[in-house]
Amino acid sequence: MRVEFKRGYIVYKDSGKEPLIVAPHSGPALDIVTSRDDHSETVASLCWKRMGGTLIISSMPRERLWGVDFNRDIPNLKDALDNFEIFLNKDNITKRYDYMKKYGWVAKDESDYETRLKIYQGFWEEVSKGENIIIVHKAFPKLKFVPSIMDITTFSGEKIKNKLTDEIVEKINGKYSYFLEKIKEDYKEAIMFESKRMVLNILRIYKTLKSDKIGVIFKENIEKDLEKINMYADKIAKRRVNYSLTPTNYLEAVKNSLENMPNPKITFENVFSGELSFGPKRKLFPLKNKKIIQVEGSGFLNFWHPHIAAEIIKDIYEMVNE
Repeated sequence: MRVEFKRGYIVYKDSGKEPLIVAPHSGPALDIVTSRDDHSETVASLCWKRMGGTLIISSMPRERLWGVDFNRDIPNLKDALDNFEIFLNKDNITKRYDYMKKYGWVAKDESDYETRLKIYQGFWEEVSKGENIIIVHKAFPKLKFVPSIMDITTFSGEKIKNKLTDEIVEKINGKYSYFLEKIKEDYKEAIMFESKRMVLNILRIYKTLKSDKIGVIFKENIEKDLEKINMYADKIAKRRVNYSLTPTNYLEAVKNSLENMPNPKITFENVFSGELSFGPKRKLFPLKNKKIIQVEGSGFLNFWHPHIAAEIIKDIYEMVNE
């Protein structure tokens, strides 16, 4: 094993060139506890130990004020400078959210901008050396993610996409069906705890769940959960929460939905499509001979069963390359 400590990331190399496994959001969570992909680096390292190749782990916070989000795009200098004070003072949540969806950092001055740009370019230059690339993330165990416990996306064209959709995902779910059945109740509990955490956080900031009173990020999360509530909950629970969105009605509706949810499973683009992955799209295209898989494993799976998560990813990788 060879280790290279770079500014903003670490590169681990083993025998063989492929695959190249990346955890772009494994850096520290500064200011906001949910601003990192918890245990994505653990799963990525376990994949690397099984498959060899190269492992690249970010050591940068992804919060735009504190570091660099490698999964987003490069802002121009003016935008990075103009938005610095907005992020510093936490002003205009809608503007911050729109900026965060596309761009990877803000900057205090031109020197700060160039430093972050250099780190960003170096990171993706290292990743671009691979031909078979696995990008590992973490998805919150929220109701909106149901029934996924791991969601797969790819940037590798229709051939690989169709193979994942029609063949690989079905085989993986069959192979791990006993495990997925066994962890169903634990997964429900994880979703319930995450729902409570989100509600408490919203109440701490806004004192209400009313959509016209809360920030756009929380509003979108609630709306996506309501879609699943209306899909899985019984009539009484749906009626209550749709009529009056109170913390009690919301959490009861989540609980009721979970009672009716199917077994968790591995999915292809159930929630994530890679549309916000501007970093890979900018720095890894044109694809040429590259095969790129992006994995969104539930935080529950990453924390409680990282070895199984790594085995699933390994199986998917091998099937894609058969």
